[in-house]
Amino acid sequence: MPASPKFKTIITDYGKQRLIAAMSPGGTKLTLTQMAVGDGGGNPTNPDTTSAALVNEVWRAAVNSVSVDKTHSNIIIVELLIPAEVGGFWIREAGIYDEFNKLVAVCSLPASEKPLLEQGSGRAQTVRMTLVISDMSTINITIDSTTIIATNDYVDNSLKEHEKSRNHPDATLTDKGFVKLYSGVTSMDETMAATPKAVKIAMDNASARLAKERNLADLTNIPLARQSLQLGNSATRNVGTTPGTVAAGDDSRITGAMQKDQNGADILDKPDFIKNVGLGETVDQAAGAMQKLQNGGDIPDRGLFAQNISAALAFSGGVAVGGDSNPWTTAEFIAWLESCGAFNHPYWMCKGSWDYAGNKVITDTGCGNICLAGAVIEVMGTRGAMTIRITTPTTTSGGGVASAQFTYINHGEGYAPGWRREFSRTGDEMTGNLYLKNDGRVNFCIMNEDGTPRMWIFKDKGSDGIHINNGNDGGGDFIFGKDGNFRAGAAIYANNGDAFGTAWGGGNAAWLSSYLYLNMVKAIRLGPVALSGGLWRDFQLGGGQVVTGFHTDGDWEMQGGDDKVYYRPIQYLIGTQWVTAPSV
Repeated sequence: MPASPKFKTIITDYGKQRLIAAMSPGGTKLTLTQMAVGDGGGNPTNPDTTSAALVNEVWRAAVNSVSVDKTHSNIIIVELLIPAEVGGFWIREAGIYDEFNKLVAVCSLPASEKPLLEQGSGRAQTVRMTLVISDMSTINITIDSTTIIATNDYVDNSLKEHEKSRNHPDATLTDKGFVKLYSGVTSMDETMAATPKAVKIAMDNASARLAKERNLADLTNIPLARQSLQLGNSATRNVGTTPGTVAAGDDSRITGAMQKDQNGADILDKPDFIKNVGLGETVDQAAGAMQKLQNGGDIPDRGLFAQNISAALAFSGGVAVGGDSNPWTTAEFIAWLESCGAFNHPYWMCKGSWDYAGNKVITDTGCGNICLAGAVIEVMGTRGAMTIRITTPTTTSGGGVASAQFTYINHGEGYAPGWRREFSRTGDEMTGNLYLKNDGRVNFCIMNEDGTPRMWIFKDKGSDGIHINNGNDGGGDFIFGKDGNFRAGAAIYANNGDAFGTAWGGGNAAWLSSYLYLNMVKAIRLGPVALSGGLWRDFQLGGGQVVTGFHTDGDWEMQGGDDKVYYRPIQYLIGTQWVTAPSV
């Protein structure tokens, strides 16, 4: 296995990201602007792709040159020149930075000392880093020309390239130099020299030209010259009236011709002229044509005309829809529309007359009756695919819904047609369920006449429950929780019957069950037995005591110091504590 190289150059992770981004459409090219050297902190370095800075940078400057290797087009060479007056450090590492001052590539170098001039030695030192790039278009091969310092290699290479180039002084009319040969004859440039070929072309061209002083006598092909001048054969004919001659200006063949500037006014027999040019049928048809000034007023059958041009048709007056007020099915209504030609137009509209007895009532819509008296009927589409819209007036009869808009949709074969109705803004009703779909808060609001909210009902998605709010009147929310609890302000009524509020905690919120547990009597008992002293006149037990037995001296009379009673205190249970009843 070959040993790993001791010294190496690598592209950092940041540099790879810049190159990848530059290859994407519209990506920004990478520009290499600076190089830096470091002493590695006094130790050899081992750079890796995660490096973001040199171990110990000692000097930095603008890149001196960026060039493409002459042998390998995917290799670029980046050069840093350290002047002789800079020094006093060792070089063990170097790095290349982009226009954002971030490390693009880093390398480890064999240790070399860069002394100061005052240390007795000085030299300009060149540091080169070589990068292998798969796509050279991702890098700007440009540098700041004001920072370039020519190295010996640069000067030697430039001289060699100049020797092989054509970049030398050109000869002029007064100075010596290189001249360019030119084989053409059209240039006015006085820095080029004519070749023998150019001289021959110029001589041949001069020999082929006509001599001005010979007045065309040196033409070799006169018919071809006349043809080239587009003179035709009239150029060789004399003026006359016989065949083969050219007519004069006063010739009857010219003076009797129609004149263009008369625009046909000099035609002697215009009807015969129209017949001769085949326009007789056109004139006859024009006699029965529509007149533009009539604006369609001379159309004999406007309905048929509108149908033929696929135009909309609307009736200006009221129409008796059905002829009576009896109930109608949707099928009967559509049959009536078809008889009126409603499906022959892309849009057809009429209005029912204000006659409740003369207009039908559609009763099978499933969303309310439609009284057609005073209703506006609109039809869009054809018999096989239609949309019918009916807007009812503010007053109606026959159980019809007023101020409503009904829509019947039939998309043709394979679809189930049906009615739907838009809700009226006042006094409407509906059957079935009403669904409000929203992933955010869904609100239901009852408002005052001035538009201010009187009551809100809302629930957030995944929230604690349904809220009822008194709107502008205030008072907080009443919440029917999803856990079964009910909240009214700070009070809570739990789903197990318990209650929570300040009424049970002496001003602090507490549960009713806890209050009862801590404050109400849950059980009563008698305490331990005690024996009283002698029973003398006006003897009394303490408060909360109950007599449970007697002790006498044998004469069965309760008096004297030998007669006593057994007694027990009354006790009650509050919370977990038995309390002896006090005196009242």
